[in-house]
Amino acid sequence: MIVVLITLAIILLVVGHLCKAYRWKKFIEIYEKVEYHNLINGLSIGYIINYILPFRIGDIVRAIFVGRKMKNGISFSFATVLIDRILDVFVVAFIFILIYVLGFKNTYESMMFYIIGGLILLTFIIVSIKASKYIKKVIKKIASIFNPNIELNILKFSWAFVSSFKDMFYKLSKVKLLLSTIIMWTCYLLSYWLLAISISKAGDTTSIIDVFMAFFSKNNLDVATFNIIQNFVIDFSKITTIYIILPLVILFVLSWIIGIKEKKNEAKEDKFLELLPLKNEDDRLIFLESYFSDASKKDYFINYLTVNRDVSILQDFSAGSNAKTMLCNKEGKTFFRKYAFGDEGDKLNEQIDWIKEHKEDIPLTDILKDYHENGCCFYDMPYNANTVSCFNYIHSAPIEKSWSTIESMLLKLEEKLYVKNKEKADSEKLEKYIDEKIIKNIKKLEKSREIRKLLDYDELIINGKTYKNLKNYKEELSKENLYKIFEKDTYSDIHGDLTIENIICTPHNKEKYYLIDPNTGNLHNSPNLDYAKLLQSLHGNYEFFMHTNSVKVSGNTINYMNSTSLSYEKIYSKYKEYLRNKFSFERVRSIYFHEIVHWLRLLPYKIKKDEELSVLFYSGFIIVLNDIMENYGGEQNEK
Repeated sequence: MIVVLITLAIILLVVGHLCKAYRWKKFIEIYEKVEYHNLINGLSIGYIINYILPFRIGDIVRAIFVGRKMKNGISFSFATVLIDRILDVFVVAFIFILIYVLGFKNTYESMMFYIIGGLILLTFIIVSIKASKYIKKVIKKIASIFNPNIELNILKFSWAFVSSFKDMFYKLSKVKLLLSTIIMWTCYLLSYWLLAISISKAGDTTSIIDVFMAFFSKNNLDVATFNIIQNFVIDFSKITTIYIILPLVILFVLSWIIGIKEKKNEAKEDKFLELLPLKNEDDRLIFLESYFSDASKKDYFINYLTVNRDVSILQDFSAGSNAKTMLCNKEGKTFFRKYAFGDEGDKLNEQIDWIKEHKEDIPLTDILKDYHENGCCFYDMPYNANTVSCFNYIHSAPIEKSWSTIESMLLKLEEKLYVKNKEKADSEKLEKYIDEKIIKNIKKLEKSREIRKLLDYDELIINGKTYKNLKNYKEELSKENLYKIFEKDTYSDIHGDLTIENIICTPHNKEKYYLIDPNTGNLHNSPNLDYAKLLQSLHGNYEFFMHTNSVKVSGNTINYMNSTSLSYEKIYSKYKEYLRNKFSFERVRSIYFHEIVHWLRLLPYKIKKDEELSVLFYSGFIIVLNDIMENYGGEQNEK
């Protein structure tokens, strides 16, 4: 009879452990595929350690054991084990309350221990939610004491705990979570009851309350399981030893069998959230430091995770705008994702609509997926290893091939795009364009911390060469003069951001290029803006400025690493000739003056992003401004 009872008790205990591993699996599978047999092994090893050592050190060991086999690592594993234990504290507290209500007054101390512990945990969770910005700052302060590697692990653990708790609440089925917990604890309690009967049959009167108290009494939390067994009558320690050890042996055998089946039926890596989308460790640290230190960006982080929790971010390809472009991976497929939030998200959605509208007219990027909801917007673009940015193509292919690609693009735009919705310039829109994009942006320069220091100088010395400063061109940049230059512009559909970086070359395809990142936010929709954007690259060396990371300023002297290339100069020479042969002097002058506008539109972005580095782009603006005024300023006639 004892053998039957202890066998049933062991079977129920094994089922309880399997349910516990299954529930743990559900926590993890919000973020990644995890092998069930590894969790069973980890749980078994943890129980073995707890059998030998006190303070439940086995939980730490199982977190490390399983975490080393997981994509998100040990920090995440620790967080899920902690959540698993927190849920158990609440359940044990509830069971102790029931036991006490049934009249077992000797359980009072343990009951109060778990109730207080549960209330402390609940209070901590509520306070963490309500006062999260203060908790985050404290965590950041503590983490910053250590070296970057330890700091990253502390922040990753904290992030994983917070994210896991939230996602478990929102993503997991409450019914399944409750059901698995009820089944697990029902199996455990029935097993304890059968163990108590077995011990009683063997000659010592023991109740399920005694067994439960032996395992969960507050006095036994700092005691190894082996020592707990000694609390039973010595004569019957063999029964409890078998009860503890044999289920673990069975679990190891079951995990081996389950492991074989899992290898035969491997599931696809899909429908998982990314705990941290960024894959680069340095990027992760920067992101987490910002998350734990800047409470004002709460909405940004919520939107960021809304957009990126389903992908792994491999590299940041963002340029000058507020929209971000990331190289991502999902389910083994690599692609680009462009996203933005708030007003910028609405603007990005207009870009999606523009691409879809003009996809049949000119070569444009494909849109694999798009999303626009609650101020969040993104769209995915294909990544093709056979494509190359036009910047790289110019510097790797023969000049004639590079120019042929650019020229064919310009001709296609003239033929297919600039004929759509064609009309004369609107005087009200033109005035607003000059006010918004030129006059107001010049005033923004006057308010900037770094650039305004330079504005009073008549001349600037940039990399050893003297240039007239902005103040010398007030008349040329007056509203009246600009209106005269732009009033003959015509309107049509335009790309709006035709820099070299937005041209992707496909040398192996019939169409040798396609365009990305159109800008629909132009008041003055003239094709001259597109031509001027290309000037910003080839004439103004915009891409080289984007790759320059430092600038030194002393008085009116500015120095930086002056990067350019002979290839760019040759392409610019051909482009300049193309413009002069194709258009009148007045139109070419308008195009060049629109380049000035583009630099003025760029500068506020740079000021907002990095005040000190904005001086670098102001230098580029001054160089371009001087050259344009020398060739197209004043009342010159066609040359």
